[in-house]
Amino acid sequence: MRLTHKLLLSVALAAVAAMASIPALAGAHKGGGHKSAKLVIKGGSSLKVNKYIKDSVHWVPGTVTISSGGTLTIVNKSPDPEPHTFSIVQKTQLPKSLSQIEECGVCGEIAKAHGVNPEEHTNAPPPIVTVDAKKDGFNEPGDSQFIGPHQTVKVTITAPAGTKLNFMCAVHPWMQGVVKVVK
Repeated sequence: MRLTHKLLLSVALAAVAAMASIPALAGAHKGGGHKSAKLVIKGGSSLKVNKYIKDSVHWVPGTVTISSGGTLTIVNKSPDPEPHTFSIVQKTQLPKSLSQIEECGVCGEIAKAHGVNPEEHTNAPPPIVTVDAKKDGFNEPGDSQFIGPHQTVKVTITAPAGTKLNFMCAVHPWMQGVVKVVK
């Protein structure tokens, strides 16, 4: 009986010691757990003659959490040879219907900022690949990055902690998401 009591006491002390270290571990993770994040472009196009055309390109994940000053890696894994943009916009500028997608005003503004005529369709890189209005990283509507077919790019997210950045692809306006900026 005495041996069992000592064994239980040892297990209890080990559990208390392990629990005491949890806040320290959580604090260590909290300070540096989101220095980088990854955003992937997936999906593609399909066609059934006389039935439909489907374009399923999308962001994975739709919501990304990253520290202010962290690096966001954007990977274009879509099998289609089409370009994309990672463009920060105001929430009110995000199209929510098919007619808004077809008449996307902010998409034209983004194309012009990249030096592209929005009426011309091309897969070639635009004259201006990165639009960073204030040259201070990605932190506000108007900042935009071109992503070519099968390309990987990196951007630095510099918005302050607590900010939510709405983003979309100006080429495929239904591709929308949010960057949550943390400490």
